[in-house]
Amino acid sequence: MNVLLTSVGRRVKLIEYFVREWGSAGKIIAADCDPTAPALFAAHHRQIVPRIDDPAYVPTLEEICLRYDIKAVLSLIDPELGVLAAHADRFSRLGVQAVVSGTDVVNLCLDKKATCDFLRAHGLSCVPTYTLEEAKAALASGALAYPVLAKPRMGSASLGLARIENEAELAALAHKQAELIVQPFLQAEEYGVDGYVDLVTGELTALFTRRKIRMRAGETDRSLAIRDERLTSLVTSLVSVLPLRGPFDIDCFLLGEQYVISEINPRFGGGYPHAHESGVNVVAALLRNLRNEASEPNLGDYEAGTIMLKYDQVMLVPGSRLTGEGMVKSAPALGNLLYNESGGGQVPP
Repeated sequence: MNVLLTSVGRRVKLIEYFVREWGSAGKIIAADCDPTAPALFAAHHRQIVPRIDDPAYVPTLEEICLRYDIKAVLSLIDPELGVLAAHADRFSRLGVQAVVSGTDVVNLCLDKKATCDFLRAHGLSCVPTYTLEEAKAALASGALAYPVLAKPRMGSASLGLARIENEAELAALAHKQAELIVQPFLQAEEYGVDGYVDLVTGELTALFTRRKIRMRAGETDRSLAIRDERLTSLVTSLVSVLPLRGPFDIDCFLLGEQYVISEINPRFGGGYPHAHESGVNVVAALLRNLRNEASEPNLGDYEAGTIMLKYDQVMLVPGSRLTGEGMVKSAPALGNLLYNESGGGQVPP
């Protein structure tokens, strides 16, 4: 029952959860293109791999799957979800399950404008999202006003996010960024939802809701566990029309008395440790599914009012471990990497 987690970056705690829950069931293999990604050293074995846009990337993952007799593979970053979804059949022929939603779902969630259009088409509340031309028209008509929030249409981890105060700033950013989306700058509380759609039954079996207190590098750094039927109902309605599979993370805002969806991330979110420590154990649910057993429902059986506080820890490893075990021929050299705090070494130099 060995499992491969890719683009592990800083997700040390998540890897530790996998190691603990798996116990004697199998080994956890962690992969990243950055030899200094801390989460690599929390797994049973680590593999340094090419960047996800390298033609050798998928063949390298296949080699790892064969070497370690991998049962399932899953990624911890948005840009790679499409890669796994597109090659799910290749992994399946090796006896490996790609734990990822379908290609259409992954592409929809990555595209922030398409996400908004989908939600509106299904009567689900969302943050208004405009293309650049639509935003210009909305600003001219008064339907939208400065300041606004601009970001890449296919962005991730809050990279490229900018508050725009006027037309000149919007024009300057549009000149640098080819495909932007524009949203109103919301002065509202932000919420996160961690959930799990069972791989065996296709049913929503885990749900945990929290108010975000502080963010760091696009991830939840501190949060407050809550229960609110309005938010639960919104997410349940979303899952009923969007065929997610496995773990997911949803970002929302509370506008007045209404929750609105901001983003859908079909993967483990950065705030997942709050759910796990509260008893909403998605890692154990995944293990049961890989044994062809349905997971046990947990749609709110946790204590509201707890606060998650993330903090830094330090590990020392011999330098030889960064260039020895787990290196593959096409993996990048240590000196050629630009480290990305939130996702490992997937940011172009």
